[in-house]
Amino acid sequence: MLEINMNAVKRPLTVAAVAAFSATLAKNGAALAGEAPPPRRILCWGDSVTEGMAMPRGKDYPAQLGALLGSGYEVLNSGDGGEDSVTISVRQGAVPITTAAAISFPAGERAVKIGDAVDNGFRTPAGDKTKLTLALGRAIPVNPVEIGSASYTISFRDFHWNTPTNPISYTLWLERGEGDAAGARTIPAGTSVTFASSAAVPDAYCEIIFMGANGGWDNDVDKLIAQIRAMVAMRGEDRPYLVIVPYWQSFPQMKRDAFKAAFGRHAVEFPVEASLCYRNRMDVHLNESGYALLARLLHERGAELGYWPAQAQ
Repeated sequence: MLEINMNAVKRPLTVAAVAAFSATLAKNGAALAGEAPPPRRILCWGDSVTEGMAMPRGKDYPAQLGALLGSGYEVLNSGDGGEDSVTISVRQGAVPITTAAAISFPAGERAVKIGDAVDNGFRTPAGDKTKLTLALGRAIPVNPVEIGSASYTISFRDFHWNTPTNPISYTLWLERGEGDAAGARTIPAGTSVTFASSAAVPDAYCEIIFMGANGGWDNDVDKLIAQIRAMVAMRGEDRPYLVIVPYWQSFPQMKRDAFKAAFGRHAVEFPVEASLCYRNRMDVHLNESGYALLARLLHERGAELGYWPAQAQ
């Protein structure tokens, strides 16, 4: 059973009403202060598709969506290539994690190894492992990491791509915060862990989610849907959000239909074909034209749902 961080407050308002009301409050507050209204922040959670693998800067879909929306919006790319759905939902804060084993800092040591590419050393309540990748959250960073009541930084060492046994290989290290005493310390197994990335969620205007290409859902579409529902619940289903329906070849139409049934008009389908994919071959990764189309489809669906009221340039 998936355990969820249920800190969202549901309101009996339509999504369009919430979007318009939030925009009005922001504009009025800024007007009273004689300032330009703050940009509405959109968080894009995902893996290498969101990251924009092999694309020049500005050609990933979050950047192209930001260009379509204009200066009234800030679109943040939190796509980390290679991450599975468990890790993405943990970074967002929907699924809680704890330390899998005790972590011991010898006296005088500021950093200790806590895991590797197969097992980062963290666990969800269901026993799932996280598998962070080198980007560490990109525009929505995971650091600093709160473990118990103390602040730490996680980092990679010995990183290698395409090893014989795994697509990536690394060791994961935990470093004490600046000014932290260097005496011996042991963090007990089962201690609560919180990534800084989750703090971006409550104040976000909209979230866009695409994940699952790297596993993490045991080939059970209901589990993948539950993970995304948990992410949506962090802010409430009455707040703006979009879900990109998985389109890779091994994700059959039956599962795509389950996504559309679960998320309704929040689900955005991408009409995948070779001409829109990386190197013009059927792939989960897209080329520049594919990312441009995905950004346009998200923009159009958001407009249909009333997410971009009085779009400012």
